[in-house]
Parts: sequence; structure tokens; C-alpha cells
Amino acid sequence: MKRIYLWMTMVFAMFLASCQPESVKVAVVATSDLEGALFSYDFKNAMESRNGLTFIANYLKEVKGELGDENVIFVDNGDLFAGWPMAYYLNRLEKNEVNIAAEAMNLLGCEVYGIGEGELSQGRDLLNRHAKAMKGSAVCANLVDAATGKPVFKPYTVVERNGVKCAFVGIITEEAVAYLSVAQMEGLKITDCEATARDAIAEIKKNENPDVIIGLMHMGASSVSKRTKSREDMAQTIARNVAGFDAIVCGHDGMRRSRTVESIDGKQVVLASPGRRGSFAVEVLISGVRGKNGIEKKSVNVDIKSMLARTSDKEYVQAMRARVQEYASGVNKKIASVKGEMKAVDALFGPSAYVDIVHAVQLQNTGADLSIAHPYTIQEVCVDGEVSIADMRRFYPVGGKLYTVTMKGSEIYDMLLHSLSGYYMNVYKKNGNLLKYNRENTRLSENCKSLESVAGLRYNVHVNKKKDEGKLQILGLANGQPFKLDKEYTVAVSADYLQNANLAFSIGAKIKQHELRKRIVAISEKDLTELILDYFTANKTVQLKPMNNWSLQPAAWMKDIKENEMKKITDVYFPQAMIDDAALMPAIK
Repeated sequence: MKRIYLWMTMVFAMFLASCQPESVKVAVVATSDLEGALFSYDFKNAMESRNGLTFIANYLKEVKGELGDENVIFVDNGDLFAGWPMAYYLNRLEKNEVNIAAEAMNLLGCEVYGIGEGELSQGRDLLNRHAKAMKGSAVCANLVDAATGKPVFKPYTVVERNGVKCAFVGIITEEAVAYLSVAQMEGLKITDCEATARDAIAEIKKNENPDVIIGLMHMGASSVSKRTKSREDMAQTIARNVAGFDAIVCGHDGMRRSRTVESIDGKQVVLASPGRRGSFAVEVLISGVRGKNGIEKKSVNVDIKSMLARTSDKEYVQAMRARVQEYASGVNKKIASVKGEMKAVDALFGPSAYVDIVHAVQLQNTGADLSIAHPYTIQEVCVDGEVSIADMRRFYPVGGKLYTVTMKGSEIYDMLLHSLSGYYMNVYKKNGNLLKYNRENTRLSENCKSLESVAGLRYNVHVNKKKDEGKLQILGLANGQPFKLDKEYTVAVSADYLQNANLAFSIGAKIKQHELRKRIVAISEKDLTELILDYFTANKTVQLKPMNNWSLQPAAWMKDIKENEMKKITDVYFPQAMIDDAALMPAIK
């Protein structure tokens, strides 16, 4: 009898256990704006890297160890291969049917990926080849065929893990067209983000019955600008106005942030951006219990995970080793030799070969009347020797297209005067202080990129005169023609001016960022870095010398002033040695 009771007890216990709801937990790990950071070595800056897929691989392995392989979904939110020199390599040097970026993502099991303007900027051919090589699904609901209105890629896809159905909706920023040429957008159209998101969710709910809906939105976690009406970074607006999202992964603007907004249906929706180049990843953790109608007692927690303290994954590194060696061989190929010496720091004291090569490339490729540029670093040196493909981004560290815009002569004058006045102090003796520092004298008061110069224009900057006393003296155009304040000129500028706030334009010339975009008359097919590469390749030997189209006055004072300023710069930016020591700085060789 006791045996029968024991047997019955065991059966009853098993029955009760089978009636207990089964807990489920699924993690979605998302990257965005990797920009070619596939390795543990940064070929742009010729140094070991502390970000990218080698560290993401380590994190994925840890999460899979905790939850099980079957409970982890890896996705990407666009701009995978937008950075230099990766984009150049994929377009010009890659020989494999499965390109190196696709191979890396396939190795880590990327199942869904969004489209950014970085992918579109590399041309339809590369994007189509990449989509064919990827094992995962491309999603982008509002990138459509201009003729048919149908999405070029899937609007959404559904991935099921352990009974949890996750729907992923892809959306690209409407302002992507501002960074793309007419040829790159030929046959394509980007439709209204908010309306498209609403339609996609309605279709998903009708056909899929998912447990969660996650947005892969290649745009910043902000709202439509009330002041400028810009719709570039509007994920927050979509989250508020479109019911149905459980979480949204953002990107595009390079910002790392997390914010919660209330949707019109009362749901709290978390928007999270991991920033650039794989230093962080977004994790969406979905928990609940399995019920008759899907997942019940559902919770969706979103967190941003740092990769900075992690080690690179040895298995991933080993698997990619041969391809990385191919890549390194390609991007380290020598393309030209340089003669002379160029120090970026010289750009603070007058015309410099460093900035003037950029001016030469901009004028040559646009045919514009004038060119505006600024230094992005003061710590670069180039001396006699050979330069490689990879060196080009060190020489010019900002990506993006080359633009031709229109500006009045008076706007150019006001822009340049504001920049010079903001960077240079008024000097009344030959050993006076010229450059402005912060109160602690630990850095220059303005980023060096605020010091604009204009090629195609001849002018003097009188440091011993105030802003309204003739500090800026325009002598005329470089071709000998007079410069007229009321005349409209075509001006070559980099993408940086259209993507980032520039005080010289917004305050000096009173041209806001969104207004400057309306003045675009041409966009280059290639990135400016690639145009600089073409310049070096075509010339074979490049003589490093400034244009000498402008100067700081009084000229008799400048030798002493520069010597004094260089001593301070050495102490602030280059401690332990004098700035004249080229070994101090990573010379391009």
C-alpha cells in the first residue's frame, strides 16, 4: 500500500510540475554605426583598438553562456562598413564573393540588420552584393523603389527564439538624402518615417502576432526639431506617436544614450543608442512565462553594455586572421611619396600644407570659386617618405562627401571674421599672446576645427586690430578679380559643415545648419577622403607646401609670437618634448 501511495504522490507531483508555467528569457544584442570596426586593430589610426566586433564577440559568448545559444539574437542597426578604410577596401580591393564585413557578421550569427546612409553611400552594387552575402535579413521599411513604391528590402522580419516571436522593423532617417548624391539615390526614395512605421506595425500585428516589436531605427533618439522642422533624428517622435513598439534601437548620430517615452497607448518605450564603433552594445532582455496565447507576464528591459573592459574573443580573432591579413595588405599598400615636411600645428599660424592639400582637392573636384576648410588636429606630421591608403584617413580624419554650396560675399566675410576673432586674441606687442586658452590653461579655448581658412581668396589678418577695426582685410580673389560682398559665390565644403553645428556659420554668417543644406548645388560621388587618396595617387609625388594666400600681420611680430605660442602648446599638448621633435607625433610614413 505504501508503494502505491508513493507512486501516486510522484505522479501527482509530476502533474503539478507540468502545470507550472514555463519561464522564458531571450536577449537581443544590437550594435549600430560600427563603421568598419571589425578587428582589434584600428587601421585608420595605426594602433590597437579597444572597440569593435572582437569585443562584441566576447560579450555575445558570455550572454549565450548565461541564457543558452538558442535564446540570443544578434542584430545590427546600419552603417556597418561606412568608415575609412573599410569602405574603400570593400569597393576597390575586396576579391571575395562573401566580403569581409559579411563574413564577420555571419561568423557572429547576425540575423537582422538595418540600412544606414553609410551603406547607401557606397553604391547600390556593393549594397546588393553585401545583402546577398549576409545570412541575416536586411530590413528597411521606408527605403523604396521610386517607380513602384515598394520597399527595396523587407520592411520587417520575425525571429523566433524558444517560443518568443520578435518582430524587427527597419527605418532609415529621412535626412539620409542630405548625405547622398543624386546618383546614389537614383531609383530610390525614402518615405515618411512615422507613417511607414505605423503601417509596418499594423501589418505585423495583422499577420504575425508577435510577442515583441523592436525598431531598428537608423536615426537619433530625438524628436522633430520645433525650430528647424528637421526630421533627421526623430525616433522619439515615432515612439510617442506610433503605438506598438516594445523597444527601439537608435543610431546614426553617434550618441550613446537611453531614454524612456510614453507612447500614445500608454506604454513606456525605451529608446537606446550604443554609439559608434562597437564600444557599447544595446541589450534588450525579454522575460515572461509561456502561455496558451504566447508569452504572458512579459517584461522588456533595455540596457547599454560597455565593451571597454572586455578582452577580444580569441576564437573570433583566429577565425578572421587570414582575412584580416588580406585586408591589412590591401590598405597598407603604398600609393605615393611626399616631399618636404608638413606639421598640422602650422595651421594655427597661417597657411599650411596640411589644410591646403584639402583646399586643393576641394577646388579641383568641384570647380567652386572658393573652398572653406579647417584643421582637425594639430598633432599630425608628414615628412619625406611614402604614404599608404590607410594613411589617408589619418591625414584627413573626417568622412563624408564633398559639397558645393552657395554663399554671398558678405556671408563669407562674416563667417571668416567670426572664426578668426574667436580663435585669436588681440595682440599689441611682438611678444604678446595670440592663441586663446581656457582658464586653467590646459587646452586651447576653441577646438582647432573652429579656425577656418578660405582658399581662392587673398586676405590678411591683423592681430593688432579689433574685430570692428579692420582685423580682416580682403585683398581680392586668388585669380586677381575683386571680391564683392554682394555677389554670390560657389563654395566647396566637407560634409562636417552640414552634419555638425559650426559657430562661424551659424553665428558669424547667420547661416544655420539646416539652411546650409538648402544651398547645396552638388555632392561628390566619392568621400572626401577618397578624393584626397585620388589626388595623391594621380600625382605620384606630392610636394608639401602651403598656398600662401593669407597671412597674419604685422609680419615682423610673427616670428616671436609663434615661438612663444609653440612653447605653450608643447607644454599643453606635447609634454616631455618640444613640438619640433617629429618623433613626438605619429608621422605618416
